[in-house]
Amino acid sequence: MTALEDLPDVTTFFGTDLRTGSMIVAALGIVHPMAYGCSFFMPLSYLLVTIWLLVACYFAASVALFFGIHTNDILLIAIWIWYAVIFVVVMLMMMILLALVYTSRRQRNRVFVVILGMLWYILTVYFILVVNSHRKELVKAHNLDEKIIDKI
Repeated sequence: MTALEDLPDVTTFFGTDLRTGSMIVAALGIVHPMAYGCSFFMPLSYLLVTIWLLVACYFAASVALFFGIHTNDILLIAIWIWYAVIFVVVMLMMMILLALVYTSRRQRNRVFVVILGMLWYILTVYFILVVNSHRKELVKAHNLDEKIIDKI
C-alpha cells in the first residue's frame, strides 16, 4: 500500500466522470504555464525564476498525465500526482514569499494577483484528489483483469 492509497476518494469532477475530469485537469495543467508568461514585465529575481522552472516541470508532468490518461498508464498518472503534491506545497510557500515582497513594496494589485494564485493552488489539491481517484479506479480494473485471466 502506498501513500496515494490513503488520499480521500472523490466520485466526480464537478459533475463529470473521473476520466473526463482528469483530462480537464491535464488540459488545465498544460494551459496553466501561460499565465506566467504574462509576468515577463517584472524584473527577474531568483524567486520568479524558481517559480517559472517549477511551472515548466508542471507543464511536462501534465503532458505525461494527458498521455497516461489516454493510454490508461497508471505509472504516468502516479508521476503527475506525486509531482503535483510537491508542486502545490512548494508553490504555496513561494506565493507567500512573493506576497510578502509585494506587500513590503506596497504593490496592492500584485498582492491581489498572488492571493488569487494561492487560491488556485488550493484548488489544485482537489484536482490531485480527482486524478488519484481515477488512478485508483484503473488499479482496481487492472487487478480485476488479472484475476479474470488467472481463472481462465
